[in-house]
Amino acid sequence: MIGNLLQKNNLLKKDNLIVFIFIFIGLIVCLIADDYLLYVATSWLIFGILGLSLDLLWGKAGILSLGQTIFYGLGGYAGAVTSINFSSTIGNTFILALPIGIFVGVLTAGIIGYFIFYGRMGELQTTILTYAAVLVAWTSTLTFSYTFGEAKVAGDNGLSNIPSMILSFGEGVSELSEKGMFLSLLLISVLLLIGCQRLIKMPFGKVIECIRQDSHKTELLGYDIRKYQTILFMISGGIAGLGGALFALWGNYLNPSMFSVTEALLVPIYVLVGGIGTLVGPFLGAISIGALSFYLGGFSGGQATLVIGIILILMVLFFDKGIMGIILSIVNKFIKKPFREEAIEINIGKYNIAITSRWKKIRTDQVFKSFGGVIPVNNIDLEFNAGTTCIIGPNGAGKSSFLKVCTGIYPIDNGKVFLDSLDITNYELHDRVKQGIGIKMQKPQVFKSFSIKENIWISAYSKTRNVSLTNKTTNDLLEIFGGKKQGHRSADSLSHGEQQWLDIIMVLALEPSVICLDEPAAGMTKGERRKLSTLINILSKTRTIILVEHDMDFVKSLNPKVAVLHQGSLFTTGNIDEVCQNENVLDIYLGRK
Repeated sequence: MIGNLLQKNNLLKKDNLIVFIFIFIGLIVCLIADDYLLYVATSWLIFGILGLSLDLLWGKAGILSLGQTIFYGLGGYAGAVTSINFSSTIGNTFILALPIGIFVGVLTAGIIGYFIFYGRMGELQTTILTYAAVLVAWTSTLTFSYTFGEAKVAGDNGLSNIPSMILSFGEGVSELSEKGMFLSLLLISVLLLIGCQRLIKMPFGKVIECIRQDSHKTELLGYDIRKYQTILFMISGGIAGLGGALFALWGNYLNPSMFSVTEALLVPIYVLVGGIGTLVGPFLGAISIGALSFYLGGFSGGQATLVIGIILILMVLFFDKGIMGIILSIVNKFIKKPFREEAIEINIGKYNIAITSRWKKIRTDQVFKSFGGVIPVNNIDLEFNAGTTCIIGPNGAGKSSFLKVCTGIYPIDNGKVFLDSLDITNYELHDRVKQGIGIKMQKPQVFKSFSIKENIWISAYSKTRNVSLTNKTTNDLLEIFGGKKQGHRSADSLSHGEQQWLDIIMVLALEPSVICLDEPAAGMTKGERRKLSTLINILSKTRTIILVEHDMDFVKSLNPKVAVLHQGSLFTTGNIDEVCQNENVLDIYLGRK
């Protein structure tokens, strides 16, 4: 009964239950705790906000940043300086410190994020760079002193005389009590948590999840992943800057320890202990670690750090999904397991998507690509028009490399690529997709944690950028792939051949003018290959199809134009009958002397 109730109301997916429990626990603490404990617990909520800023990056986008304390510290100092200079006349320190803290966090994260993501840095490089930035910030705050009006930042001595939390306006207003501070921070934490949950459920958040699962596939769908990553990094920086400004108002004093390596490494610990990717987990992690430190302060001769360290090690070893993972695993026991799924039925007759773009010609002019001493693409001139063109040749002929050069997956060393009359040689991959090129690589690339419907939806949204149009396109394409009743299935539950089909349908959702397919029939049954042949023949009437394939029976079923590659060069072209009767082609393709 409990499981049916959870499934019917979709409580876990909507995160309503998590937020409700979070608020309930906070209110209970507010009722039973004394003023000192409330004051200390307020700082745990602030550290939870700092942890939330990282979980949004690390848990949702797979970006481990060790530089969150940069935005946290700079936001704190900026908010404190503003409050010191203006609180005596305005009064309300929230309206002074918080916006400036957020702004400084966003700005700093935007600058760092631009170099990271537009510089195409890898995950390890990102982690190292943000860690190095922490060291620079820490050293700078220790070394230099500044004066901003009435605020004096005195290097190692920090910044003092920061006004406390004040909600009223005017001169001589009173500060919030310990209970008032705690309730204010609880409200801010809940709003941030709900805001982040809603952000992740928006199309922006879905794209972020796609980037975490497969950044290359996301770019193949036409999304500029650098822009999305930078924006998320800036949002994360703004949340951390907000946390820093709140910490300044809470403690009335700041020093360079905010930027320290120890503080920086505590942030991922909050996330891991609470549960990475859960958003509420960082709050649970910060509260748990804070409570342990508070209650074990006098334990074993002051060896609280040792006890906490042992507990953290045990958590990582035996509960790798954190506290939220434990809670969710208990709840999932009450949820009924889904029945065994049926095989997907492909129905090509249901393909009725309105064509909104005409076919385009793609042409290569002396394109050349080498990898050291290996030259997979050697000065190839080819033109692809409406209809199907198959690229064939022996293994190592350069077929897939040439296709990747055409699509922009491989940057070329020399030559040009044209789409109609447009020179797209220097276009980024996602920009080529936006110009009308749809690409499917050898191995099926689908987002395995997404359902079938979500996979098609995220692809269609890249084309339409309109939710209602995307929903219509998704429902239409689902009719090909098992119908709407199969839309809920996880892509991870599909067979290899079914994933191939889903990948192809995701390409169709982009409504491309040029469709590039690299061995699309691999892993399909004979029946599936016949259906794929039918689909390609339908598409070839209005699109330009470029196909790399080894299965000659499948190639013959398409009656295509053929380009034969050999040792990275164009060997010959012609229709399928001419090529199959060419003695020289038989020699190189079959290895015949």
